This record gives sequence, C-alpha cells and structure tokens, in this order.
Amino acid sequence: MAERHHFPRGDGTLVEVVWTTAADGDFHIDGEESELAERRANVMPGEWAVARQVHGSRVVDAQPAISSSELPEADAITTSEIGQPISVQGADCAPIAFITDRGPIGVAHAGWRGLAGGIIAAVNGRLREHNARVERAIVGPVICTDCYEFGSDDLDAVAKELGDDVRATTSEGSPALDMRTGIVAAFDAIDVTDVDFVGGCSSCDGGFSHRARKDVERHCLVARICR
Repeated sequence: MAERHHFPRGDGTLVEVVWTTAADGDFHIDGEESELAERRANVMPGEWAVARQVHGSRVVDAQPAISSSELPEADAITTSEIGQPISVQGADCAPIAFITDRGPIGVAHAGWRGLAGGIIAAVNGRLREHNARVERAIVGPVICTDCYEFGSDDLDAVAKELGDDVRATTSEGSPALDMRTGIVAAFDAIDVTDVDFVGGCSSCDGGFSHRARKDVERHCLVARICR
C-alpha cells in the first residue's frame, strides 16, 4: 500500500510525499476518470497537477483541474502553493520528489533519456529561480540493475553524461544501466547528497514494470506543501 512521509522545513512548513504500489491501483493519466479521481482522493485530497510525460527535461508550474487532452507535455512540475498536489507516474522510470528548504517544491519523472538529458538540473534551476534550495530527494519505485538490460549504444550515451559508474550487468550477466547510480550522480552535480531510494524495484519487487511485464498501469509519487 501507499507510503506517506512528512519532511519539516526551515520555513515552518512540511512537505508531504506519498508513493503508491500496485496494490493502490493504476494512476495512468489516461485511465477512466472517475476511477482515477477516486484513487487519487484515497492517496491525497485536492485537484492533482499532472503532465503528459514525454521522457524529456521540460519543467512546468502546477496547473490543476485540466482535462487529460489539455495536459502540458513535461516531465517535471513545481509548485509553491500550500496544499497543491503535484504528481508524476512511472513503471520503471524514477519518480522523484525535490524537498527544498523553503518556497516551491518539485517532482520529476526520470527515465534514462530524461536523466541523461538533464531533468534533475532543470528542476533544480527552476527552484533556484525562486531562491529555494534542494536539500533532499525522495526517489520512488525504479527498476534495479539486475532487471535493466540495456543496449550498448544507449549505455554509452548515458555514461557520457553521468559517468562510467552507471555501467553494470544484470543478474544474467548482460549489460545493464544502473539508474540509482545515475540519479545520485545527477544530484551530486547540483550539490545534493541526501538522496533516499524508498520504493524498491519496479520489476522484481512486485510493482508495475513496462520493461519486465509490458505493464500499461502506472504507480505514482505525489507531493504537496503543508502547514
């Protein structure tokens, strides 16, 4: 079931972060609207701000109550509004919450393309525009190295951006991408060292996995600022 944590900040607010499991149901943005609304309400009240994820590095400000046909194409969302839920979805890619010292917070959907394309730096840049400093990152379910066989050309491209430590092998000995190492490297580049991996492996820990099982369902990570 969904896990919920609260992170106090220096400005007296809290950041609430929730990440779901397969037991909580499908949070794909194109799911049946009434069922999706019910699942969201069970996790966190309010009109969620989401985006149509495209494996890029675009960051947008929260825009709640938009129909699925009008969603912005982006892979990260920020908000400074108290109580506004912002959410990303995944089924192997990493859903990440950016916990700041004050002001706005952010969430990001980081697959290998977005990670290599600089999505973590892009979110950090947007938050810094509002004088907010990222203190901590919370990473939900993401595919592990044992399960993530990866093509050599694509692995070279990721290693070029994030370092050779992202090169690994699967449990069967095939070339693999170490997403966790890549995420840590991207946060190191923006001077953030507190990175918590909280959701396990989307493939071997029973979550939704496109790579392992061709799942079309999505789990989610959702965050909001609370008083």
